[in-house]
Amino acid sequence: MKDKKDNQRQNANSLKRLTIGLGIFSAILLASNIWTLAVYAPSQQGSTISDSKNKYPLLDPSRGTYDRADRIINFQSLRDFLNNEYEADKNVSIYFEFLNTGANIAMNKDAEFWPASLLKVPVAMAATKKIEAGDWKWDSKLVLTGLDKDEKFGDLYKQPVGSTFTIEDLLRRSLSDSDNTAHFMLIRNLEPEEIEAVYKHIGLDGYLLNTSSVIGAKQYSALFRSLYTASYISGDNSQKLLTLMAQSSFREYLSTGLPTDISFAHKFGIDREKKVWLDSGIVYRENRPYILTVMIKSEKEDMARVAMKTISENVYRYINEYKEE
Repeated sequence: MKDKKDNQRQNANSLKRLTIGLGIFSAILLASNIWTLAVYAPSQQGSTISDSKNKYPLLDPSRGTYDRADRIINFQSLRDFLNNEYEADKNVSIYFEFLNTGANIAMNKDAEFWPASLLKVPVAMAATKKIEAGDWKWDSKLVLTGLDKDEKFGDLYKQPVGSTFTIEDLLRRSLSDSDNTAHFMLIRNLEPEEIEAVYKHIGLDGYLLNTSSVIGAKQYSALFRSLYTASYISGDNSQKLLTLMAQSSFREYLSTGLPTDISFAHKFGIDREKKVWLDSGIVYRENRPYILTVMIKSEKEDMARVAMKTISENVYRYINEYKEE
């Protein structure tokens, strides 16, 4: 009887040890599988930038931000279309840049134009930089003088001399409404070197802000790239300025070639005396944002309107419909 009980006890202990052993083995196997999946299995949502940088030190660390289908580098047929339609006309300059990959098209890139109201963007950036430096605040106020008033764009000129406006209000009026008076109030209160610092940032050292200043489509586009990457002013403030430009009620020129539900942070420029028609900005097609700048010199504004609509329509269609074959 004693031997039988001893055998039963030994069998129970053996079973217990086996169970514990199997449990430990299963735990080790499970941990091993989890580790293997974590290291080798592709994430459905893509790796983070830091993980991608650590795992692929020779690749673009932001590649995990976009699906492969949205990392387009082939724009040959679009380039062919733009060249065939506009390359021969030296009074038309186009710059396109696909922001996910940096692939771009620069047509008549050496042509230069009087920038007109496009100058409001670097001035706004200079004013925002002054806020970041602590010299101004968003609610700091500037005084309207008679020298600031300009009737060509906006209605701030209707206000009496001596009226005061906050920096934030002036930036909104300048970028969203293209108000010339608000723009001139900001310029008058900025030092020339504060504005020139913006141009230096984008590689235009010594760019002089005067009535003879000219700029090319590719050069100007760097201002929007700077805002998109928040490389000159902070992310919050870059977002603020782009939002103001996306709220513009001006739905002409390049805007007419875009669906109405697509956000377009842009600045247009018109100078009827110099016969220049300009538009530049970022088109936020979902997961496929791009910069498009078109500068045209023409005796006829209607010609510029048609050309800008055609260019914008074709660029957007290419971006929207592109699929890797």
